[in-house]
Amino acid sequence: MAIVPLSKLTIFGTTDQQQLVLDQLQQLGCVHLVPLREAGESTSGLGSGEAIQAYRYLLRSPIKRRPATDSSKFDREALVRELLTIKDRRAELRAERDELLHAIELVSPWGDFQLPAEDELSGQKFFFYKVRLREQSHLPKDLISQVVARDNRFAYLVVIAGEEPVDLAAERVEPDPRPWSQLQRRLEEVEEELDDLHWQRVTLTRWQQMLRDDLDAADDQAAKLVAAKGIQADEAVFALRGWMPTVAAADVRALAERNQLAVTIEPPGEDDVPPTLLENPERVAGAESCVTFYITPAYHAWDPTTIVFFSFSLFFAMIISDAGYGFFMAVILTLFWRQIGMHKSGRRIRNLLLGIVSATIIYGVLIGSYFGVQPATGSLPDLLRIRIDGQPMMENQNAMMAIAVAIGVAHLSLANVLAACRDRKQLRWVGHLGWAMLMIGAFLIGWAVLMELESLRVIGVGLASLAGIGILFFSSDRPLLSADWKVHGMRLVDGLMQLTNLSKAFGDVLSYLRLFALGLASAQLALTFNGLASGALEKGGIGVLLAMVILVAGHGINFLLALMGGVVHGLRLNCIEFFNWGLNQEGYAFQPFRKKANR
Repeated sequence: MAIVPLSKLTIFGTTDQQQLVLDQLQQLGCVHLVPLREAGESTSGLGSGEAIQAYRYLLRSPIKRRPATDSSKFDREALVRELLTIKDRRAELRAERDELLHAIELVSPWGDFQLPAEDELSGQKFFFYKVRLREQSHLPKDLISQVVARDNRFAYLVVIAGEEPVDLAAERVEPDPRPWSQLQRRLEEVEEELDDLHWQRVTLTRWQQMLRDDLDAADDQAAKLVAAKGIQADEAVFALRGWMPTVAAADVRALAERNQLAVTIEPPGEDDVPPTLLENPERVAGAESCVTFYITPAYHAWDPTTIVFFSFSLFFAMIISDAGYGFFMAVILTLFWRQIGMHKSGRRIRNLLLGIVSATIIYGVLIGSYFGVQPATGSLPDLLRIRIDGQPMMENQNAMMAIAVAIGVAHLSLANVLAACRDRKQLRWVGHLGWAMLMIGAFLIGWAVLMELESLRVIGVGLASLAGIGILFFSSDRPLLSADWKVHGMRLVDGLMQLTNLSKAFGDVLSYLRLFALGLASAQLALTFNGLASGALEKGGIGVLLAMVILVAGHGINFLLALMGGVVHGLRLNCIEFFNWGLNQEGYAFQPFRKKANR
């Protein structure tokens, strides 16, 4: 398991050493500080919100210049002020551009004209209407009007009247008072200014790294201020406490010796609640994000990262259920392989994607589906297909349902076994193991009934019976050896309450049927689109083009649906069903007091 063992660290020193010790601990970067007194309101960083906004604005620039190297010319305040001015001005201009485009669209049918002043028409006014062509004949005959343009739906009408006509079967339009030519000129000016601002922003990207370093230094200073507020100190000495990886003990002792500090390093006590630091091999560490987005395992629990890596890959592959889609994902992953792996976090995600793609291809080959096309009889892909009772696996729906349920039983039983290992120092481990045995026993009973295997049914009944006893008598935290009969009675009540989870166990196991159902739906959609394309292709001519559109659009839609289903339901089975049975203790993440600047 990959939860890193931690030790409790306490450092004592003289008050005049406090700042020096904080600097060195921040440079060491391996201690999660625990405040010994109320730290007050936390400081988010000396880097102002404006500076952070400016940095993010630079970061989003699609084009970047070569980084500047002369720090003497770097002026943070001037840079931030200029960037935010550009940002705000661009936002204003974009809003004005949208308004201009809308105004030009409204005024275009009436041409380029300038409305006269109100006193030039002796009280008469211009009114503009869009009239449907079929309703044009219904307009009043005495209306002073002129049709200035037509399209395939509307006639564009100008009416001159002292007051707005009533009951006119037309849509009133209020065009911008500026002439069309003036709107076009202003639009051109806005576009030019937006272009100038864009290149000003690009020019300033040369200061992006220096601004990042400046913000990191400010955050480091803010972190030290927060840490100092949590230190217990008086006029003479200070005390600092935190958690550190046990393997870092030598480095911390060396720091203490250099500064002549008193230090204690001890293992966590029974009442301690250490943070959780996960450390997995890079090949499976990509699944950590799948775990921690839902729950951070408690320090005394276990790390499910490796199991989630393989189970999520398998569930995703079963939901996709097509080797063709797997090869398509492999091509995309290959194209972006270098870009994804530029950073450590990217390499972790890349390995997870590689596991998902590999599982999808292997499973697709085993069921024999390539973009919904079945391999020809006797071909190599056909020979690689798994057959059950002489049928290809995907066509034997009863067998696929049984496989999905068996995967659910195995997955949830594993969760209970791991929970039993976690509680091995308490009698509750028997109850967890009982749930694993109950799920396996119930599956064996069901399989025996379907296959008419009496010996298998006897084994299943025996397992389920032993499991029931274990759950009933060993699912309580109350002491087993007690002279008080009330305690034994409450232990029995606790066991009976646990047995009410039978319906939950049944529902959670059946929830794995979604692996078969979604995989079957994906396969059937692929077959349907292939059938539609085949029918269009037979007509020849334009049918060939139509067939190509059906194939590309149909498989694109099916692929996206399968992709979303694979992610959502693959994570759901791990994070809800699996975690609820084996990992219901939540902790908090290890956050090292670490220097950001120049790391």
